[in-house]
Amino acid sequence: MILFRKIFITLALFAVVIYCVPQSGYSRIVTNVNPDISADQLKAFVIEDFEDSSKLEGEDGWRLTTVPPVLKDPNKKDKNPVAVLEHKIIPGRPSDMRPDEWSHNRLGIKNNEIDRVQKVYGLRFRFRYPGYNSVHIEPPVNPQLSPSDEPNKKIRGIILPGKAKGISMWVHSRGHPYYLDCWIEDYENRVYILKMGKIDYVGWRPMKAYIPINIPQEVDTYPQTKFLKIVRFVLRADPNASVKDDVYVFFDQLKVLTDDFEVNFDGQDLDKLFHGQSQKSSTQPTK
Repeated sequence: MILFRKIFITLALFAVVIYCVPQSGYSRIVTNVNPDISADQLKAFVIEDFEDSSKLEGEDGWRLTTVPPVLKDPNKKDKNPVAVLEHKIIPGRPSDMRPDEWSHNRLGIKNNEIDRVQKVYGLRFRFRYPGYNSVHIEPPVNPQLSPSDEPNKKIRGIILPGKAKGISMWVHSRGHPYYLDCWIEDYENRVYILKMGKIDYVGWRPMKAYIPINIPQEVDTYPQTKFLKIVRFVLRADPNASVKDDVYVFFDQLKVLTDDFEVNFDGQDLDKLFHGQSQKSSTQPTK
């Protein structure tokens, strides 16, 4: 009986030691991929800083359209539903905005040049009649979006790098009752409308919208990440609001919060060699 009691006490003490002493964890599946493959690498990237005035030039630059549309006939100027419509890039910036010290594409980085003028993108418009009026702001043509088999096809859009979680942009308003939407498109050309909120305030504010998790941004094959792109911003009027005054709206520093982790592997450019293309862009050894 005494022996049994000693054995029982010994086993109990052993169990307590095993439970209390920290154990080092390890992966049961051993692979040649770093263990951070499932970890989020969230970063905030500036994807448009509105500093380049040349993006307003020509047919390939920023484009404005309206609903109802502008009448092209000069003889019907007095009946045109859009009395004023113009856009410019002008000097200015939100006083509360701090320029980023780093960026993946050099946008939004604090510049040490003397007397460098920081700029914003501005709109001025006025509809003649109240109603469901809206201004559509389409980004410039993006050469990166041209299909390889149709190099001359012009596609507008701002690419959201990585697996995007949300977007934000500084918006200056003058208290006009308008709503701001952002339209994004996935890799299968489906469009989603993100509500950024009402801009009936006065001054600069950062407006934001989160990207729903049901919007597809990856597939099972390589490359897994399928980038989203912004195809337009829309300012929608309150249909009951007055239209007697010109509306001024200004934008600065469009950013995306994203997980930019992408899995690479040996031999990722073998398909290019198959078609006789160069593999200079490869970041991994090809085997």
